Amino acid sequence: MFWKVLSIENTKIYRRKLFWVELALMALMVLFLQIAIDATVKTSINGTAMTAEDRLEINEVITWPGALVNVLNFAGGNALGGLLFVVLVGAITAQEYNWRTLHLWLSRGIPRPVLGAAKFTALLLPALLIVLMALVTGAIITGIISIRIDGSLHLDQVNLVQLLFSVARTTYTLLPYGALTFLLAVASRSTVVAISVGLSYALLLESALMQLLGLLGETLRSVTQYMPAALANNLLVLNQATDRLASSLQSSSIGPMIAMLGIAAWTLLFLGLSLLILLYLDLTA
Repeated sequence: MFWKVLSIENTKIYRRKLFWVELALMALMVLFLQIAIDATVKTSINGTAMTAEDRLEINEVITWPGALVNVLNFAGGNALGGLLFVVLVGAITAQEYNWRTLHLWLSRGIPRPVLGAAKFTALLLPALLIVLMALVTGAIITGIISIRIDGSLHLDQVNLVQLLFSVARTTYTLLPYGALTFLLAVASRSTVVAISVGLSYALLLESALMQLLGLLGETLRSVTQYMPAALANNLLVLNQATDRLASSLQSSSIGPMIAMLGIAAWTLLFLGLSLLILLYLDLTA
């Protein structure tokens, strides 16, 4: 029963224009960002606005393999990828109430927990595709830039196995934001509420809360490292391993394993609350 519902939910997602618009938007934003950085470097070369050291550092960001790491970070949960995923989850989940497709599923005897779990699981592949779109687009444009600047893609410096792991890690960081939006959509039954609150949290509330806690003492400051954004940053540090020549990974306040467990905990918490609310939700109202 679960797999049948999952298959149908996946099909519904890929038939929505919103999903394809978001993929196109991700591609355009990555393209624009890389072209803008490249244009900045070329402008500085013709002027005196940037030192040679600064140009070298930026070149590492827009040429392979460093560019691949940079693009994936751009698609992370605490960046554009997270924002796009929030919009997708909020729209897909909340609209089910207005279209009464949720009522149709339940009238056919599908248990509410099974339905809720299948709906969230169906969002995992779109999350992966959002990240892959960023990587593919970024790889193409930065590949062209790399050949123009260095005359080579430096494929010998790219760790392909780590690149695959980096894609998985980046997708993983989207989950807490998607689960929170899923919770908001189930609880409010409103697309506007789910998306607006989800985006507000990702863009403003989380960073404001982290700054506030940081001002209230060392104990509360230490709590901020377990917020979704901080956990994502600590996990995405491992993406640097895509570059074989990376001297060392940047230090992080907590280990990658703790970051992974923390992201899982937030995701399961929000998803569990969603299923609990769905279990007792009065759909006749």
